[in-house]
Amino acid sequence: MRREIFAILLLSLVASAAIDQSYIQTVSRNGASSMAKTMEIAVFSNQLATEGLAKMADYCEKSSGINCSVDVEAKKIVITESFASGGYYAFSNEYGIPSITYTVAISRVPTDRFSNSLSRLLVAANATEYSGTGGSAKSIDLSDTEGNAEAAAILKSLKANITYTVIMPSGVSEAKAGSVIGKISGQTASFDLLEVMSESGGPIVVKSQELNYGYLIAIAGIVVLGALALSFAGTRPSRRKK
Repeated sequence: MRREIFAILLLSLVASAAIDQSYIQTVSRNGASSMAKTMEIAVFSNQLATEGLAKMADYCEKSSGINCSVDVEAKKIVITESFASGGYYAFSNEYGIPSITYTVAISRVPTDRFSNSLSRLLVAANATEYSGTGGSAKSIDLSDTEGNAEAAAILKSLKANITYTVIMPSGVSEAKAGSVIGKISGQTASFDLLEVMSESGGPIVVKSQELNYGYLIAIAGIVVLGALALSFAGTRPSRRKK
């Protein structure tokens, strides 16, 4: 058993945040994306300073340093980060006829980015009585089959609930992570992240398709011009022989 991997993953997923978490990644047509992570921190509220959540909510409302919001009553924190293709995921598009296919392949879950932002939020809002919260977490490498499976087993025993949702530029046509099939609804594909960690051993791959209107319009224009040309040729008066 690789205890060092346990420590990294559990710190990423639990110690710095909560048992119930969700990631929602919205991907644009140019490959850039934003990701919102929702963390329910009720089970860790005893680690916060007096009125810590209220201080965090006030900071999120008044400061632009961290894109965040806090629901004090529900004890939930939402942090949003911006990403580009090439780091945690790869994005590609294929222009064909009649459709454009967009593909995103997520190889790492950015728990490090969110942990760092949460740590900054706690410090900036003076909301914790402890130092060093969250900043040392690592990203989850979805290719680490053994380490992820072991960590997922522990998290399941703790009744953790972690979902990963991808919102694509158009209707989703395929969503899988190895043998794990995502739930598709329109432009959205959702995964149980613990199931992915337990069984996939590879990236989360989501594809979407939409009609290639640019090509279709161009083709239609060519057809119309061709028809007009033929029509014009057929209506020209023939020359009389002298």
